[in-house]
Amino acid sequence: MKKHYRSEKNCLNCGTTVHDKFCPSCGQENLELHEDFLHLALHSVGHYFHFESKLFNSIVPLFTKPGYLTKEYFAGKRASHLNPVSMYIFISILFFFLFTANTNINKREIIDDNTAAAKPATEKENIRKAVSLAKNKLNEDVTAGEISEKTAAYTYTMLDKTEAALDTSQARPNKAVSYKKPAANAEQTHAAGEEAEETGVIHSLKAKFKEVATNDLSSELFKNKLVSHLPKIMFILLPLFALILKLVHWRSPKLYVEHLIYSIHIHSFMFLFISLLIILSWIMPFLSDWLSLLGSIIILWYIYRSMRNIYGNSRWRTISKFFLLFFAYSFLLFVCSFAVVVVTLYTV
Repeated sequence: MKKHYRSEKNCLNCGTTVHDKFCPSCGQENLELHEDFLHLALHSVGHYFHFESKLFNSIVPLFTKPGYLTKEYFAGKRASHLNPVSMYIFISILFFFLFTANTNINKREIIDDNTAAAKPATEKENIRKAVSLAKNKLNEDVTAGEISEKTAAYTYTMLDKTEAALDTSQARPNKAVSYKKPAANAEQTHAAGEEAEETGVIHSLKAKFKEVATNDLSSELFKNKLVSHLPKIMFILLPLFALILKLVHWRSPKLYVEHLIYSIHIHSFMFLFISLLIILSWIMPFLSDWLSLLGSIIILWYIYRSMRNIYGNSRWRTISKFFLLFFAYSFLLFVCSFAVVVVTLYTV
């Protein structure tokens, strides 16, 4: 359908004189303001398919030609491809959505399984109450002098082991009995002194680690919540990845922004590829482990191949720089992950 262009030659967006159909300054099309619904709909659909065409022209070479989009971008051929930042935002939104959905599915399954397993706990609770009553009675007998402390200590140990055997997945402090136990030996006294000297932060971290390590539900929820933070870690590491590239290729004349654009394309590929693997794991859950292994190999190969295409080094020189990049990036990933682990411990 024919478009209706304005007869006036002033751009309604920036005021520049328009000699043809588009403003030479801002690029706005000099169309009539009062279009009917059909013209408006066709204009919007045209913009949509224009975006779809650029998306297709970007996604296909992103998958099939490592480093191609980066070379095209700095060669000035940008009109037919999506802007790297726009493409990264689009792909990362999809990735975050799928990754979070996958984590929440696992989290619900874990909670349901543990809830089902926790139902037949009435008998255990009755035994715990009986053990607690026995400990209180034992404490009263020791106080009254009816039972010696040695005999009481042995009986108390047996009761404590019985209580601990009911639920080995949860460490609970013992507060039921308050009688004075036999004096600790020198080694125990020394250990107690060292524990008393620990700072509050270290003691708190140890307690959190112990809680997560000894409770199956907390452990699984911790793992899944930690996994859900992975996309955020990768988002933070994107500019750091470009900085490492700059340092690894310190003799290269490329500017930091060129390394950054390459980093954006690499992460866009990883996000999109991992999103595809998540969908495949939903369809074929029995192949999830093999998909993870295959995905890791493909991502490593993709980075190596794109480095050869972008920086033009020989095979062995590229491999050596690839390993430098891998170890430096892994170290940063470890530091960021450790910080996230500490935060996650206090939010489970």
